[in-house]
Order: sequence, then structure tokens, then C-alpha cells
Amino acid sequence: MSRALLPGAPIKWLEQPTTQQALRQLNDLLVPDVLRCHEGMCIGDQSKYVTWEVPSKKFERLEIMQITDMQFGHAFCKYERVVEYRNWILSAPNRFMIWTGDMIDAHAVWSPGSAWDNVVDPQSQLMKFVETWAPARHRILGSVGGNHERRAIPAFGDLGRLIASLLRIPYSTGKQLVDVRFGDAAPFRMCLWHGTGGARTKGTVAQTLDRFMQQGDSQFYGMGHLHQAMLLFGWREVRDNKARTIRLEKRVGAVGTSFLETIGTYAEVAGFASHDVIMPLIVLEPSGHWEVRLR
Repeated sequence: MSRALLPGAPIKWLEQPTTQQALRQLNDLLVPDVLRCHEGMCIGDQSKYVTWEVPSKKFERLEIMQITDMQFGHAFCKYERVVEYRNWILSAPNRFMIWTGDMIDAHAVWSPGSAWDNVVDPQSQLMKFVETWAPARHRILGSVGGNHERRAIPAFGDLGRLIASLLRIPYSTGKQLVDVRFGDAAPFRMCLWHGTGGARTKGTVAQTLDRFMQQGDSQFYGMGHLHQAMLLFGWREVRDNKARTIRLEKRVGAVGTSFLETIGTYAEVAGFASHDVIMPLIVLEPSGHWEVRLR
């Protein structure tokens, strides 16, 4: 028996309501937005560019955690850590999130692993996932899809789009730009992308992340997929036309790990290194100063 079905497991998979019951319950759990959002570059129901406004005197500082590769629905997802991270974010009003994909496992016959690795079917995974995160949906500033959400495209469609629709959050299946206006400083610029490839060594992970960091003018680049924690720092030369000088602008690329166990899963077969859950955390100050660390 999988850990997810053991007595006392925090996610009660065997309690499956009807679709109508589930939607009513979900509607009761959804919390209204607490920040003003502007969405741009809308392609269908996807938002490629999102801006959030935070009143300058609302918080002394803002904390934004990147959550990635949860793979909710897998028998070896660390569900106790899922609840731990969600509750930590909800425990203070100045904590928010950005999501970088692979939020549910969603096994399909054309994907690695086995259907027996999943606790329930993809639709039930999705409904239990949105039920679990609905109380925190007002803290999600941006979300992009991963290869696990896209597993269903050949037969059903992008599951990430359905998750975003149910939670009423901005979503992009590829990359997403997220700006946060906080205090008197210029907007803090983030770019989200799930990632690609099968990098295993620290050097190849860094190369993948560095290529992503070269693609735009963001200050923070959040990526997942590779299940290895990494922070990569760099500086960009920026012209100051008025002063006729060059200033340096800090940029940081970050990769979180995963909520999935390594041993006993496809991650072991694929050669991923074992890891615990650790996620990037951005701290913004109204003055414009900012830092990134792993938590």
C-alpha cells in the first residue's frame, strides 16, 4: 500500500465527491484576490504578461516563494510537505507564490513510469489538487505549465489550463512574465518557465538555467523540471542615458527541487539525484532591494 493511502495521510484520496459536489466545495474554499492584477498578452485563456500592484504601505517586505514539481497524485509525493509549504505561506499575509509546473503527476500511457504509480486517475488528482490549494489561490501571482500537465494534451487538453481556470489564476503553458509593483521602486520583473531537457550534473543544470537567463530583461528567472536546487547569480550592464553611465543590474536564476521521492520512482530510473524539498524564496523591500534564498 502506498504511503498516500496509509491511515493518517493528510490527503484523503478515498473521499471522492461527485463533480457537482466537488465544484460547490471548491467554490466555498476559493478566497478572493487581495492584490490588484492586470493581465496582458492574452492568447486564448493564457496570460503571458501579468502585473500585480501591492500598496506601498501594506507590508514592510514581500516574500514570494517559487513552488515547482509537486507531482500531486503520485503515490510517492511527499504530501505532508505539500501541506507544510501551503500552511507556511498562509501563516503570514505578506507571503505569495509563483508556480513553475508539474503540479500534478497525471500519468498517461505515453509517459514514463506506470499508471500504478498514481493514487487515482488524472481527473481526480486535479480535483483534489485544486481543493488542497484553493484556500491559498489568492497568494498565487503566476503559473506556467510543465510536461506533466501537458501529458494529457494528445487525449484531453492541457491540464494546467484547467487547474488555472478552476483556481482563477493567470496561466501560461510556456513562459510567463510577472511584474510586481511594490513600494517606490520600479516593478520587480520575473520570468517563469518549467524547463526542458534531461540535465543531471550541476554544470549542465547551470547551463540550462543560464541560457534561460539570457532570454529577456527580468531580474528573477524561475525554473523547475530538473529536481536540483540551484541559485545562479549574474549582472547585466544597463545604459543610463541621462547620466551617460553604465550601471549593473542584478539577476538571479533559480531552480527548486521536487515534492516527489526519488528512490522507488521514475526519477530513480532516470538517474535523478536524491533530494529533499527545498524551494527558492524571493524577499522584496519597498526600497527596491531584494534577495533570493532557498527554503
